[in-house]
Amino acid sequence: PNDDFQQILLQIQQAEQAKQEQSKQKLRTEILPAFRALQVANIEAAYSGAGDSGAIDGVQFRDSKGLRVERSTIPGPLKESLEDALYEFLPAGFEINDGGQGTLTVDVEKGRLTLDHQENYTSTLDSTVEWEV
Repeated sequence: PNDDFQQILLQIQQAEQAKQEQSKQKLRTEILPAFRALQVANIEAAYSGAGDSGAIDGVQFRDSKGLRVERSTIPGPLKESLEDALYEFLPAGFEINDGGQGTLTVDVEKGRLTLDHQENYTSTLDSTVEWEV
């Protein structure tokens, strides 16, 4: 049974890696070149989750000078493709229990993604006191 469990975990891990590789390929060949053409140099996607629910909360686009690029200038299908690809890079389980949040930053020119993640957790400190009366 333990070998079967390990095999299942390995298969899940391989499937997740394959999805991430597909997203990298799509970013490299389709999505980032389209953003370069729109003069977008930096993309920041904020995400959060807790209680078994989570999502990308918002995406900001900036040019090479750091000025905001209006979302209305980005075609809807391109924004959707970007978000679909970015979900593959969010940490597994960021939406479970107390959840977590963070930012996924895309350096469009360098083709580099950086994940800044914060994980939330509840801590309990137990103590016992006994008195004789």
